[in-house]
Amino acid sequence: MMKIFYLLLVMALGVVPAQAATTNWTSVQGGAVRLISAGPIEDGHYLAGLEFSLEPGWHTYWRYPGEAGIPPQITLTEKDNLSSYQVLYPVPERYNDGFSNSIVYHDGIVLPIRIFPEDPAKPVRVSIELFFGICKEICVPGDAELTLDLSPGTEPDTLASKLINRDLAAVPGIAPAGQLEIRNVTFADPDKGFLKIEAAVGSSDAPELFAAGPLGSYIGLPVLKAAGNGTAQWHLSTKGLTTTDSDNNLRLVLTANGNALEYLAPIQPDWIQ
Repeated sequence: MMKIFYLLLVMALGVVPAQAATTNWTSVQGGAVRLISAGPIEDGHYLAGLEFSLEPGWHTYWRYPGEAGIPPQITLTEKDNLSSYQVLYPVPERYNDGFSNSIVYHDGIVLPIRIFPEDPAKPVRVSIELFFGICKEICVPGDAELTLDLSPGTEPDTLASKLINRDLAAVPGIAPAGQLEIRNVTFADPDKGFLKIEAAVGSSDAPELFAAGPLGSYIGLPVLKAAGNGTAQWHLSTKGLTTTDSDNNLRLVLTANGNALEYLAPIQPDWIQ
């Protein structure tokens, strides 16, 4: 009885901790998308996520789609007490539809987002416009307008936290020593315009490499040329590679044996055809 009385008293005083923020689903053909959050601020930032729920057989795209597709395009439309935010991309998979090779996510995926407030003691509002591609036998564009209100006094959301942290664990990081390493990125043949990428991949017999250039780049996928004895070599055409004023790096994601790392290779002037 005392517990019920205390709960009613707390509610009357208006000090019940708020639930963690989650937007409604925005439905598109083949799936739906929403923003979720793990709960209160920790280590100076909120942990949120852009959650895609995809129907069987449908896929959406990594930060770079490969030879075809539309990657997630996130535009900040409104902010309050927002210092910065960082969208993270879990390791994707290579997909061949019989006509082209793409870099995709199937089923359900959460893109973790770290949100940094200007004043940690005050609430944060973030509004975005999202444009993305979703495909099965056909490809359709999807769009959504999503707003997330975050407060330092919110309660943790156990389910949202599990979903975000599940895919946060798949974001490329620092691989265990001696298992993964990109050793060399060289412009092997200026006439044909391709890079040779050499890596240590441990005991894996099925390593994978993904590549993304700066905004505006349209490059192919790395082609595995040799693998064995703990090493692998890929060739990557530089056709379509470009740079921007704020980004001159080729982003390489190497994965093998359940580990993944991200490597930034500075783009040299002679790489650009």
